Amino acid sequence: MKKITILLMAITLMLSAYDFGKVPQVRVSEIVMDKPLMILVGKTECIWCESMAPQLKEIKEEYPKTNIYYVNTDKDPMWAIENKIVELPVELFFDKDGKEIGRNVGYIGRDDILSLLEESAVLVK
Repeated sequence: MKKITILLMAITLMLSAYDFGKVPQVRVSEIVMDKPLMILVGKTECIWCESMAPQLKEIKEEYPKTNIYYVNTDKDPMWAIENKIVELPVELFFDKDGKEIGRNVGYIGRDDILSLLEESAVLVK
């Protein structure tokens, strides 16, 4: 009985994990960098990355024109290495020319995300 309970809990966690809503989960090569944008860089089974998902989902629902993406380093490991991603999660901010203009390493809450989006001119109200 204990094994079944643990199995059901694991399946529930897997099904509910990483619900980013309308935040696209893509490879970096799929992102068109012609507008200011934010990329959350995470990894499968990263607790802190997963805990940011509901906040990004809310922000994307509230500001649908804001360009936010999620990139999983398990699917794009070479890009992560080339861009010196050594800790997760990482929030990267880019200008309309695709130039990185900001970087935050570690978990941040909704209000801090909104502040960084506004500071980097990514937030579209």
